Amino acid sequence: MAKIIFTQDEIDEMVRVYNVGHNEWKRINIDSIKRKIKSEKINRQNGFCCYCRRDIHNEFKLVLDIEHIIPKSKLKKHMFSSKNLSVSCKRCNMNIKGEDVSFLNVPLNNLPKRIFRSKFYRIIHPNLDKYHSHLEKIAIQIGDSIVVKYFIRNGSEKGQFTRNYFKLSELERNSFNKAQGGRSSEINSQILMRLFDELHQ
Repeated sequence: MAKIIFTQDEIDEMVRVYNVGHNEWKRINIDSIKRKIKSEKINRQNGFCCYCRRDIHNEFKLVLDIEHIIPKSKLKKHMFSSKNLSVSCKRCNMNIKGEDVSFLNVPLNNLPKRIFRSKFYRIIHPNLDKYHSHLEKIAIQIGDSIVVKYFIRNGSEKGQFTRNYFKLSELERNSFNKAQGGRSSEINSQILMRLFDELHQ
């Protein structure tokens, strides 16, 4: 994992924010801190949301969230820990995960000091796990239609949990609905029909 290099001014600002508390994250006075974190994490994730793998290459940077895997409100000491940071889309971060920690295998208060081990997380951890070892996203474009399907790799429990937790089947259904104009009775493409059938098995 590439190390983010911060200036002394940036480090001083992070110390200030840490000392004030997690709510001060919104008031970081040096924009380059968040910009550096986002840039490194987006590059590491190859331009995809860390949870649903939605393409965020062309997203306006302000609509992308720096994701605290364990919420900063729950564990302030890792507010700036690189292994606890990632970049996600608003749907996965704000609409689904938020402040929840039910994806931990161990109650938050019982986590050991060395919390950055894959075995403590039921989800695919953006910095500890290889996403494609657990879950594979397939996207097929036919004309103007893009159909999305998530496949669990090798019966992975993390893959299954991540698929359920982030409601990835909703993204599959939405892609099928868009591809067929919202009407299940009119699927003209044989490929779309086959994928649609597989989705509903």
